[in-house]
Amino acid sequence: MEKQILIGETASDRLEQLKNSAEKVESFSYPRELNTGEIQELQSHLSQDMITVDQEEQKLKVAKEIFKAATKPVKQTIAKNLQMIRTQVEEVTEDVYLLKDVEESKMGYYSKEAKLVFERNLRPEEQQYSITDHLRKAQ
Repeated sequence: MEKQILIGETASDRLEQLKNSAEKVESFSYPRELNTGEIQELQSHLSQDMITVDQEEQKLKVAKEIFKAATKPVKQTIAKNLQMIRTQVEEVTEDVYLLKDVEESKMGYYSKEAKLVFERNLRPEEQQYSITDHLRKAQ
């Protein structure tokens, strides 16, 4: 079969002759080569679409950063509160008072409420009897 027929006819005459000569008409999908103008038009649409998508992605990125900045402190508070609920303990940083127990070789850390919050063995330099220890015992 020939690659192309009815070359010398106008588009409307060509279509009329094809309809009259055809056995039947059916819908069929096939690859059609694009001409240069169509390709350039598609490229133009593609570039515009890509620019639009990039702009929207930038808006999304900014929105995510705003969301993250707004929720980060709340999430930190939630995590801290969950930890306190889970452990039933609150981490406190404050001045403590160290009291030495020479008989048990222990150093006790006491809060301002006079509660023992931590206990450890005396370090070698703390085990030596000092003048301040003598003065404390005298009081």
